[in-house]
Amino acid sequence: MATAQELTPAAIRALTREVSAAEAEALHEQISQLMRQRIESGEWPEHLKLPAEPELAGALNVSRGTVRRAIRTLIEAGLLKQTRGKGTFVRGQMLEQEFAQELISTAQSLDREGVEYQTQVLSARVIQAPSHIAAHLGLPADDLSVLAIRRTRSVAGEVVYLLDNYLPTVLCPDLSPQVLQDRSLFGVLEHDYGVTVESVRRTFSAILPDDDVSAAMSLRPGVPLLYLEQISYQANGNSVEYSDVWVRGDRVRISSWIKR
Repeated sequence: MATAQELTPAAIRALTREVSAAEAEALHEQISQLMRQRIESGEWPEHLKLPAEPELAGALNVSRGTVRRAIRTLIEAGLLKQTRGKGTFVRGQMLEQEFAQELISTAQSLDREGVEYQTQVLSARVIQAPSHIAAHLGLPADDLSVLAIRRTRSVAGEVVYLLDNYLPTVLCPDLSPQVLQDRSLFGVLEHDYGVTVESVRRTFSAILPDDDVSAAMSLRPGVPLLYLEQISYQANGNSVEYSDVWVRGDRVRISSWIKR
């Protein structure tokens, strides 16, 4: 994370002047809405550090519980984040991703938006494909070996995507997973192996992660995820890749442009 600015006393005073106990709206709702306006307008920039709850409650002349509820609302909305031992910070804006409507990878989508990200290969090994993956890839019964690669993609130091990719070993027997630190899988398949992905089938589901996914993504309990199952095909209809992808629901918004 970049060096965090701290909320200034003047900014806190400005916020205090707008909070009114006379308003019908609950105090915690007022505070969360006023904070939201400042974050979404850019007045409170990404990585801005908020004062500790007791300090902020005292400055606003409200209870600590009121401040905690306001902050929790904004955490759930993806606008604030809490880091254990460090404090509460303004989170970056939601990422707008369009991979629900066109053949584009997560890496290509981030590149298009100009978002800086880091890819880390967590593991890569040859395994015998589970039955559902073997079926999707059309593997023969006498050769079920696939290269299983697990990667993360992080934005501003947070894991936003977890990707499990499965490739038939016969397709790319000498693929070094480390090349995927800096390149997209689609790009490697096309440019290094002459395998062009012409179409994909993507299925989206909203889920709560299991312990394995939570650990890999360093998630706190209860963070919602978007799960994406993807099967990639060549022009001849042969499937060349199967993947499970988990996406932070509080950091990424999936959009599509549909024209009649």
